[in-house]
Amino acid sequence: MLRLPRPVKFPATATIFDCGTNSVLLLVARLQSNGKVTALHQAIASPRLGEGLSGKGKLSSPAITRTLRALQKMKRQADRFKPDIFLGFGTNIFRRARDGKTTARSFEKKLGFPFLILSAPEEARLEFLGAASGLKTNSKVVVVDVGGGSSEVIWGRSKNIEKKISLEIGAVRLKEGFPALKNYGNETPRNGQAEALKEVSKLKPKKGYRLAVLTGGTATSLASFSLGLKKYQGEKVHGYKTTPEMLKEKIEKLSLLSFSERKRALSFDPARADIIVPGGIILLEILKRLGVKKVIVSDRGLRWGAAYSFFNR
Repeated sequence: MLRLPRPVKFPATATIFDCGTNSVLLLVARLQSNGKVTALHQAIASPRLGEGLSGKGKLSSPAITRTLRALQKMKRQADRFKPDIFLGFGTNIFRRARDGKTTARSFEKKLGFPFLILSAPEEARLEFLGAASGLKTNSKVVVVDVGGGSSEVIWGRSKNIEKKISLEIGAVRLKEGFPALKNYGNETPRNGQAEALKEVSKLKPKKGYRLAVLTGGTATSLASFSLGLKKYQGEKVHGYKTTPEMLKEKIEKLSLLSFSERKRALSFDPARADIIVPGGIILLEILKRLGVKKVIVSDRGLRWGAAYSFFNR
């Protein structure tokens, strides 16, 4: 269990960074002693830290520079709220890269706040807590997060996790394996589906789990596209209800667009235009294996889980 670097007196303002393979997410939140978390500011950037990483290789210098600049820009935004504490979290990419620990220490030194690499179980716990927060359901849920470098599948109820599986496949990794992904029905996407299926084949439906809560950029982008949003609006995305069939329809529609058309269609996050179809392929394969029929999209994730877990005892 991770601990706060120093005690915090409530109420307090916390700034939390979630740094992954593709994206960096920021949450500035007001934390109350009764456990209430109120977002003051949120931001997202896509510096793609894991671009070009193969196996347990090293991160590229340009990717590290892009990511550091994104973090520094977000820190300046957060400074306006005079936070009591800053915390940064690194996920799968930092565990996988040979220089992940060195990069995290470098970020910590240059940013001036703790930057912690989460273990896989801890990442899953925070992801589950965050994704399920704010959704009006007491049912058993399976949380699915298709990230850039890995995909997390977590079964549980309320704050209790029953089982967690981390799949070593993500939108960026699948895209780089099949760079020609364009049309859903072409041979290359079928190869992409086969590659995704290799990883998700270990998944099996669990009795009593009929509802999936989707979090992460793939899910929130598909929800935004479905809602016809031009700018990202988390309050509309959070709690959006859909089905695997409806998601498949949207992914097929996006896959038939040219790259420039896809960027325009994803005006709320055009940097995701080259990975939305690979991410969607993975998501559909996971949902198929889980056998769920109902889906809710959550705008929250690891950073919200960190707020609830670390600041509300």
